[in-house]
Amino acid sequence: MAIESYIDNILHSPVYVFEEIITKIIDKNISFAQIELKRCPIEVDTILFESIKSILKDLKEEEGVFSRFLYATFGIEIRKNKRREQLIYLGSELKTQHIKIKANLRSIKRYKDNLSHSIKELERLKEAFLNKNMFFENNKVKNKSKFFMKEIESKISILEEYHLSLLMKYNDLVEVEKLYQELFIQIPRYHELREDTHLLLLSHARR
Repeated sequence: MAIESYIDNILHSPVYVFEEIITKIIDKNISFAQIELKRCPIEVDTILFESIKSILKDLKEEEGVFSRFLYATFGIEIRKNKRREQLIYLGSELKTQHIKIKANLRSIKRYKDNLSHSIKELERLKEAFLNKNMFFENNKVKNKSKFFMKEIESKISILEEYHLSLLMKYNDLVEVEKLYQELFIQIPRYHELREDTHLLLLSHARR
């Protein structure tokens, strides 16, 4: 049933019915947006980045092109290099952080999409009131309709502010994710790294 068919019922019901409808449309999405925006933004782990870059530089200086090629392509080491073990440890930590960043990006995108959906629902509701308003002869009903439209406009404005804030946070995090991806793929055999490797190595070191 089209939304316009509900407008008469809403206008002839107590105001709290309208408020409940609006609450149902926006409340959860605003709550999730507020929680996300209160979280500290994820930043690049500069210590981890510099450590990995330093090891990559040292490996390049210590090993020839052929040696690096053998390891990167076939996993063959001409000689053991402790720096590789360090790189596996730090690389797995990098992957762990990278995975968390990508998960956070998915969450923020979902919150943004939900806000967009709420905004569209409110706009449809406002348009329905507007379309009906021109046919009302009773001034009391017409004024009530105008009041509801102003309330809807106010809620739309609030949602748009949250949406913009989430969009800015999302864009900032996208840039951070790019830096992680660029460094991650510089690590030889990065595709074999597991996000829990650094925890396993740390566990063995403590024994």
